[in-house]
Amino acid sequence: MKEERNFLQNARRIVSAVYLLCSLSIGGVTAGCSEENASEMPDNDNNVSVNDLGAMSPEKALEYMKKTENLVIVDVATRSWYAKEHFEGAINIPIENISPDEAEKLYLDIPAGRPVILHCRLGMVVPGAYRTLKKLRPDIPEISYIDGTPLFGEYNEWKQEQDRDNSVVAGEKFLGGLTPSEALEYMKSTPNLYIIDVREPEWYEGYTQFVGNVHIPRSKLPARYKEIPADRPVILNCGAGVQSPRAYEFLKEANADVLQLSYIDGVPLFSAYNGWVGQQQRK
Repeated sequence: MKEERNFLQNARRIVSAVYLLCSLSIGGVTAGCSEENASEMPDNDNNVSVNDLGAMSPEKALEYMKKTENLVIVDVATRSWYAKEHFEGAINIPIENISPDEAEKLYLDIPAGRPVILHCRLGMVVPGAYRTLKKLRPDIPEISYIDGTPLFGEYNEWKQEQDRDNSVVAGEKFLGGLTPSEALEYMKSTPNLYIIDVREPEWYEGYTQFVGNVHIPRSKLPARYKEIPADRPVILNCGAGVQSPRAYEFLKEANADVLQLSYIDGVPLFSAYNGWVGQQQRK
């Protein structure tokens, strides 16, 4: 009996030792695999700039848009969707209507040094535009996009209230950017207005233009800006609000001799203004 008990005790010790060794081995293998997998996984935090804000819900985006100064709103939906509804002052880069090369050119024309928020209509095509813009434009301080259906009405109502509170001062020389609707009213009420379209020829010829405008491409302004009459108010426009702010900044820095200077910050309301001019001429 004594020998049997000793045998059983020894057997238990052996089983316990084997179990312990197996546990340690398995734990070591598991730990080793975890460390190896962790080292192979990309460190996303190292690949994302603090200025890449990423996706925002429509509600969060609305608050961000209200509080962010000099924000550039880029609508990447099709031209037809943009025509139906858009944010006041937004520029349209219709990535589904144009080639990748054309889209890239427009991305490169977005003003530097200003935060940018992109959107479409349902948040489906805009993530790709967001990734492309991040690669192309590291000079943009903040980039984000709206993940969902944008709150157009809420923002535009707020923007109109802000515009009313910051109405144009008649005697001021440099008025800055005017929303398309604000610019329309300014153009109707400003006598002897000099309208300059600063689009490059390939974006000007064959496209809708303001009646009576003068065509001076932005790239030609340094050589031609002295042609602008000094005794007339001047408003600048392009097709989507991309080139006109840059032309405005050039003329302001050059201290161009003009009576008053402004630009249309967004897609101009060509048809509305041209229709109004036609009515005035028939009177």
